[in-house]
Amino acid sequence: MKKMVEIIKNKISDRQNIFRFLIWGIVFSLGLYLYFLSHTIYSVVERQRSEQTIATLQGSIEKLEAVYSNLKAHVTVSLAEAKGFTSVTSATYISRKPIGKALSLNNEI
Repeated sequence: MKKMVEIIKNKISDRQNIFRFLIWGIVFSLGLYLYFLSHTIYSVVERQRSEQTIATLQGSIEKLEAVYSNLKAHVTVSLAEAKGFTSVTSATYISRKPIGKALSLNNEI
């Protein structure tokens, strides 16, 4: 009889341990779920903010391009000469070593 009581106590103890393990597993899984859900929501909100910023910047770029186009249309040869620019008769070019050779060891490029 004593042995039977010990077996029942062990089974009850095992069931309590299993139950605690399952509860902790559920709590842990729920915590992970909430973390990933909040991270996903945060990412979506940040993406929407970025898209709004991009749209605003594109609008300002379009305005600046229109201003540039209008200013470019008003630049003529006579305006350039009035500002002191002259026509180039012969072009002078300056050459230099390529950057790759200056940065490589033993000029291997």
